[in-house]
Amino acid sequence: MTVNLPRICNPASIEVSRARFRARSRLTGILLAVTLLAGCTSGDDATNAKDDQTNPETPIITGDLPKSVGYGGLPSIESSDPNFLGDHFSGSGSCAVCHNGIEDDTGKDVSIESSWEATTMAQSARDPYWRAKAAATVKNHPNLLHEINDTCTRCHAPMANEAARKDGVALEMFSESFTADNKYFDHAMDGVSCTLCHQIEDTGNLGTVESSSGNFSIAEYPAGEKENRPAYGQYGDPVGAYMIANAEYTPIYGAHMSSSAVCASCHDLKTHKLDADGEVIDADIKDRFQEQQTYTEWNNSDYRDGGSSAASCQACHMPKLDTTVTLASSGTDLRRADFSEHTFLGANTVMLDMFENFKEELGIQAEGFPEAIKRNREFLKTAADLTVVGTRSDGDNIVATLKIENHTGHKLPSGYPSRRVFVHLAVTDDTGAVVFESGKMRSDGSIVGVDGDDNFNRYEPHYNTVINENQVLVFEAIMADIKGNITHSLVNATRYAKDNRLTPKGFDKAFAENDVAVIGAAAQDDNFNSGSDYFEYRIPVTSGGNYYIFADLVYQPLAYGHLESLFQDTDVPEVDEFKTIYDATTLHSETISSAITQHTH
Repeated sequence: MTVNLPRICNPASIEVSRARFRARSRLTGILLAVTLLAGCTSGDDATNAKDDQTNPETPIITGDLPKSVGYGGLPSIESSDPNFLGDHFSGSGSCAVCHNGIEDDTGKDVSIESSWEATTMAQSARDPYWRAKAAATVKNHPNLLHEINDTCTRCHAPMANEAARKDGVALEMFSESFTADNKYFDHAMDGVSCTLCHQIEDTGNLGTVESSSGNFSIAEYPAGEKENRPAYGQYGDPVGAYMIANAEYTPIYGAHMSSSAVCASCHDLKTHKLDADGEVIDADIKDRFQEQQTYTEWNNSDYRDGGSSAASCQACHMPKLDTTVTLASSGTDLRRADFSEHTFLGANTVMLDMFENFKEELGIQAEGFPEAIKRNREFLKTAADLTVVGTRSDGDNIVATLKIENHTGHKLPSGYPSRRVFVHLAVTDDTGAVVFESGKMRSDGSIVGVDGDDNFNRYEPHYNTVINENQVLVFEAIMADIKGNITHSLVNATRYAKDNRLTPKGFDKAFAENDVAVIGAAAQDDNFNSGSDYFEYRIPVTSGGNYYIFADLVYQPLAYGHLESLFQDTDVPEVDEFKTIYDATTLHSETISSAITQHTH
């Protein structure tokens, strides 16, 4: 908990007020929501009716939409064989034989496969949200069935995609025939697995547009030369005989395995745009829609190679051990330093929670999700700091100035545009009564006052100053189609209508590449740039006295309005099944950073 006390105050009083606020907010939640909704206006013409400020971002679409309805279905995905042996790949179980059951000098279990299996990388093809989005897209664009299968499986089921390509077969994962009897089923369901990543070649163009969007390269070896298949790694003197004999892979030093450029293969991703008739616009990769540009965001920051704070993707998401470890339980006793753990730290605890609670339905055999949630939750707390810079009285208002500092090497949030970060700020008086609250999250994951959660054809504008409870600071990327309408469908997207995601340190929005540009009102906000954002809240109060300000910076991997758009297609089984899972899930967000202060008015 970050505590910022710009004025002299009594910490004990703050703790008392905090307790009163929590107790009181439970009792007054319904009343507060009714009060806020009563103060809402649904339309905005040339100005934003929420605050009488100019709002050029919000489209002119009025009224709230009814909530989606599901049918209570649940997935029934078959389990796969992680020990499969293919012509081009082997399952993770083959690697686990030697690379599990290993400890560092302190006795800490750093098993490679069991660390990896409790990640979204390992479960990428079982992710119920991804399956729902892909299935809905196929339903709405049946003419794009092949393109959707190829594009979506390239990074979510890459071994199946690559194996099918090498065999000259079109992979049709999104069909009823794709069951455990399918030749590529085990390949697909092993996710982003060991022998996929460790076979990616350095062809000299890693980190370029040409090698992004799933355009990684994996060499092909004749059946009689399978033992020559490479297993690229971080050490220059690999011990190879045991792996060659037992797994038919040859460990080879690959400097690229420690570089951010290898991650760019899937984490810089561009997709085809559609014209007004729903047909694919033929274009080079550089001219397609930038679904995610995490690598390019990093490359425009101080964390890039040669930057003042240089750090690779692996440095944060695969942290190195301070101790030594023997990398295999058999075949060698050589102790290695600087080993990168395969925990693939991230922020999506919500999906990990779904994996844990719906293992049987999703066909998941992995263990360790509760522990993974804990370490990812702690990792997320390092992503940013929220502080109260100062407070002052201005007539009948308390003016609070806050600052966010992004400590990640990319935008926050980064990746697929279902994600958002927002500020929840509440103010109480000496009795614990809530006198102001912006950004309150409901139990279903929606946020009071956010335009896009009431109507997914709209979105919340960017603010430099929040002047009422119906305004919420939301940092997000919002897609638009070729006609300029808001869309939550990747295949319909041609540009971003809004991108005010927090930029990383060293990122200059005036000179950043177009693919990672700040878009909308934040582009003109002088307080928003280079890893930080300053903003104010003008909080109306009716009397003098002590007031307590509580602020949280909150992360959501699945924005409510974005999901409501998806849930219009609950006639698609995968969508209905994911809605059932989402509705049964109580974890919808994580707090990144918090700040508290007292102000005497």
